[in-house]
Amino acid sequence: MTGRDARTALVAAILAVLLTVGPASAGVGAGTTDAVGPGAGTAGAATAGTYPAKMAQTPNPCVGTISQRPSATTLVTIQGARGGGKTASLMLGVRPNGSVVGVHNDTAAGRWWQYDVDPMPNGDLLVATTEPGISVVERVDPATGEHESVERLENVEDAHDVDYLGDGEYVTVDKGDGRNRVVVYNSTSEEMVWKWRFDEYADRFPQSGGGPYGEDWTHVNDVDEIGDGVFLVSVRNFDQVIAIDRGTKEVLWTLGEDDDYDVLNEQHNPDYIEGENGTDTVLVADSMNDRVVEYAREDGEWTRTWTLRGGGLSEPRDADRLPNGNTLVTDRRGHRVVEVTPRGEVVWEFYTPWQPYDAERVGTDRGSEGPTMRQLRADGTHRMQGSAGYDTERIESCYAYLTGWDGGSRLVPDDELWGTAGNGTPGSTDGSVGTADGSTEPTLTTVPPRSGPFSPGRLTPLLGVGLAAAVAAVVAGFVVWRRR
Repeated sequence: MTGRDARTALVAAILAVLLTVGPASAGVGAGTTDAVGPGAGTAGAATAGTYPAKMAQTPNPCVGTISQRPSATTLVTIQGARGGGKTASLMLGVRPNGSVVGVHNDTAAGRWWQYDVDPMPNGDLLVATTEPGISVVERVDPATGEHESVERLENVEDAHDVDYLGDGEYVTVDKGDGRNRVVVYNSTSEEMVWKWRFDEYADRFPQSGGGPYGEDWTHVNDVDEIGDGVFLVSVRNFDQVIAIDRGTKEVLWTLGEDDDYDVLNEQHNPDYIEGENGTDTVLVADSMNDRVVEYAREDGEWTRTWTLRGGGLSEPRDADRLPNGNTLVTDRRGHRVVEVTPRGEVVWEFYTPWQPYDAERVGTDRGSEGPTMRQLRADGTHRMQGSAGYDTERIESCYAYLTGWDGGSRLVPDDELWGTAGNGTPGSTDGSVGTADGSTEPTLTTVPPRSGPFSPGRLTPLLGVGLAAAVAAVVAGFVVWRRR
């Protein structure tokens, strides 16, 4: 082969690699033309015509780093607090490219705070909100942003979380003065059917402990059913996560201790993940330590197996492990939602102008359904890196963009809706899911997860590169052979 022939082969191979890598690895950064209004980008192109022209043409200032697009829309709740003041409580639908599907304004519906959101199997969104002095449970249609139902819990105050248990039952937390409890209520009979009061466990949760909230000494802020009749509860002011047996009311185990800030410091929204060999594992937003942590329980002892910190994390409120091994973090005073790899790289980031509370990825179960960090072999402490790091001016621009939204309140695009009524049509207004065969087993239509850094699908672009290089080599060899 002559020098010229060698150069020809090399150029052909490089061109093939560049052509293959370009579309597969293209990301979206802040301020790019792909990160604009509702009609922007691949995800939004099909529905661009349904939005007002003003919103479709306005650049979206809320988009941060995007180097890896998720497979589906992200739902984000905005609590309604801005610094020390009050502002609108909103819920957003955000596409993979950072464009906004729609904005659901709960302040306009008379609500005060907005907290947790969970996709229900029947296709509704279950949202914990409040009005002055009481808690409100909403079910919102993601296709329209309209309320399917609104239930006011007159004897429950400032519930940050509500979960549907089935058969008309819901579990929630009550921070009302002198009550401080976990309760299950039945929406059919409209009565409390189970209660667990903290003052009945004064040896564990004395009123002399806790935090500075008057008679709300526990500030219990989250509850999830993690097994058959077992509730995972976050007792914020006591820096503890506990597991309660519904039948016996026994505390099965405790993670953390009051004022032991090395373990937890006024945490929020813990998620249970079952590790290898059934190991109890808890992923939690360790709010006042400005970090996200994961703990594994072995032989009755807890070991911190993973820590995410730095990179501007400031009082995170929620962390969900995604199926691809990444973690979706709601960073309250960082004013953003970020998807982070196990080793701390920010691959998706959306800014909010004031304190977000919760984020859920459409197509995944509520909470965490991904692997533990031990299963991913990513134990240890990792510093978050790769954030766009917005300044105050940029966040103010985001504030103006979202509060000035006139693109509708729809939250999820058509091709991502889930759930069926008994006749097979999307959505329903009861608490169960009917299916075409007449059964009522809950079914959640999931979107296949995007390949992450620890997923076999991550090899696809690399295989494409290799194939392109091989083809290029064959072509170059043919050229050389023809010239001989």
